[in-house]
Amino acid sequence: GVLLKAPPIAVYPFAAALHERRSTRACSRPQWSTAMVSKSVVIGIDLGACESYVAYVGKGVVDLVQNEVSKRATPSIVGFTNRERLIGDAALAQIRSNAKNTCRNFKHLLGRKVDAPDLQAERFWSTSPLCECDDGLAGYEVMYKGQERRMSAVEVTAMYLTQLRHIAEKWCEGKVTDVVI
Repeated sequence: GVLLKAPPIAVYPFAAALHERRSTRACSRPQWSTAMVSKSVVIGIDLGACESYVAYVGKGVVDLVQNEVSKRATPSIVGFTNRERLIGDAALAQIRSNAKNTCRNFKHLLGRKVDAPDLQAERFWSTSPLCECDDGLAGYEVMYKGQERRMSAVEVTAMYLTQLRHIAEKWCEGKVTDVVI
C-alpha cells in the first residue's frame, strides 16, 4: 500500500484557525485580550434565579460562553464591599462573610412592590434586607464603599447583565450588538 501524507495545516488556513480555536477551548481558559476584533456578536442570555447562561452562534454552531473561572453557569449573585462590586462566582465566594451586602434572587423582585403579600417568602430567602426604593418598587439595602445605599432590583439586574455582556465580549473577541434575554 501507498501511504499518503496529508499536507501541513498551513495549507488550509480555515483548518488552522479551527484547530487553534478547539485546542484553546478544550484544555484551558480563553485568551482574555484587551484588543477587540471589530466584529459584531449576537448573544442569548438565560437569566435564571440561581444561575445564568450565555450563548452565541459562532461559525454556525451554538456555543455556551465560559466565564472568568471557566464555568458555563454564572451564579446570579451581586455582592458589595467597601472597595468593589462583586458579581457571579466572586460574589458567591464571599457570601458567607458578607451575606448582608449580597443580593440574590433579584429576578424575583423585578417590578414588584415591597408590600406585596407574596414577597414575604422572598424576605425569608434574601440575605440582604429588602427595602422600598425611590421608584416605589422592592430593592436591597446594602453597604457599598462605606455608604448605606438602596439598590433597586432593576439596578442590580443591570449590573449583572452588564457583567455577562463583558464576559461574552471577551470570549467571542467581538462587540456585543444584540442580546436576546
